[in-house]
Amino acid sequence: MEDPTTIQIEKETRKKLKELRITKRETYDEILNRLMKNATNSKNKD
Repeated sequence: MEDPTTIQIEKETRKKLKELRITKRETYDEILNRLMKNATNSKNKD
């Protein structure tokens, strides 16, 4: 894993990310990567 970095997000965005967790231990990085993968796969189907 590369060195972590800090990003600025709104509290409401953080709350939504927490709601998208599959497991309680899923990190924000894992959530974001899963969402990006799904978006890419969806885009490639069009």
